[in-house]
Amino acid sequence: MTDTPPLPTAPKARQKRKPRPDVLRLEHVGPIQSAELRFGDLTVIVGPQATGKSIFLQTLKLVLDRDSIHDTFKHHSVAFNGDSDAFLGGYYGKGMAAAWKEGRSKLSWNAKALTLPQLAKRSKAKQQDESLFFVPAQRVMSLRDGVTQNFGQFNYGDPYTLRYFSDAVHDLLQNEFGAKGNLFPQLNRLNDTLRKPITDHVFGGSTLAVDANDFTKRLVLQIPGHKEGLPFLAWSAGQREFTPLLLGLYWLCPAGKMSKRAGIDWVVIEEPEMGLHPQGIATVLLLVLELLRRGYKVVLSTHSPVVLDLVWALQEFKQLCGTEADIRALFELPNNDYAKGLGKVVLKKDCRVYFFDRDQTVRDISGLDPGAENAAESEWGGLTGFASRTGETIADLVDRQALKPRKKRKHAASATEVISA
Repeated sequence: MTDTPPLPTAPKARQKRKPRPDVLRLEHVGPIQSAELRFGDLTVIVGPQATGKSIFLQTLKLVLDRDSIHDTFKHHSVAFNGDSDAFLGGYYGKGMAAAWKEGRSKLSWNAKALTLPQLAKRSKAKQQDESLFFVPAQRVMSLRDGVTQNFGQFNYGDPYTLRYFSDAVHDLLQNEFGAKGNLFPQLNRLNDTLRKPITDHVFGGSTLAVDANDFTKRLVLQIPGHKEGLPFLAWSAGQREFTPLLLGLYWLCPAGKMSKRAGIDWVVIEEPEMGLHPQGIATVLLLVLELLRRGYKVVLSTHSPVVLDLVWALQEFKQLCGTEADIRALFELPNNDYAKGLGKVVLKKDCRVYFFDRDQTVRDISGLDPGAENAAESEWGGLTGFASRTGETIADLVDRQALKPRKKRKHAASATEVISA
């Protein structure tokens, strides 16, 4: 009789290691000299115009969703016939193939070397689903006159990220919402804690609705006391910019028990602040926290110091052992279960900030220390530099003005002495 082998003993529980951050590195691509970003749960990039921020983010999308992008072009009967320059022009925008300099440009994802001409061709892998949802800076173009646009209504050379985003919003409005008249507020989309600041700070009590007159679904704002909906071009700039972003968030936050859109792990939002008052920007940032709560990795590009105010506050809360109550106080949220849960989750997230500058290596300024010797960090990538110079200039002027009366008094005293003599 053979002996029965002993049962394996359970291994000792090991502390989970944090996964290594994903790293994208570009060198000499377009205006980018050298950029290496280690992504956190929330990654924010700042910098002047034309420093390569959009190219970098579009490349992140191409690296992650290469085959999905090729399949989408094919689905819409766009054929490049193996011409990598034509593909890159169709993806980034017409003429952008020149951003890649053969023999000089470099690209790597998690230390694996790649090239844009290589990514311009589909891999041999089976069909892959999209993993990154991109909300582009040009998102307002997805709602021409308040009417959603599908992929084919754009031209070759219009950035792929705009075309795909617009197509997703178009599909959402035409299919998921179907015959529903009101788009906001929607009871089954977003928690009431999120809906209230949108109502107060963006739509001002108006209702976002679909007007199906003339056999076309057109977005309008229903204002209390008005019989007809306000047409798209009569909205404020902030409302026009925010609405496609809201629809993108609807797409990312499905109704029901699903917390995330299947297959999507990353979200990129370019310039979420566009057209909005700081209260409106804070509302958008609250929605960004909701994306983090749902488990998405979020990447933002911004020109707004309000966005970095949030990141700085989160960093300080962590260092000072802040609690969910501090998150609620920052956003003026009610003391309810949803807001408490949101605050607890957000405090566990890792935040990174990077500064893109002309003809410079991209710098990590995640500390956002106002006392840092490096001006890129102390001035938050230039976003607070002008305000600082304004304060210094005014203070200098005040000091100069304070000296003038003294000079007059000394002159008057001297004159009196002369007369007495």
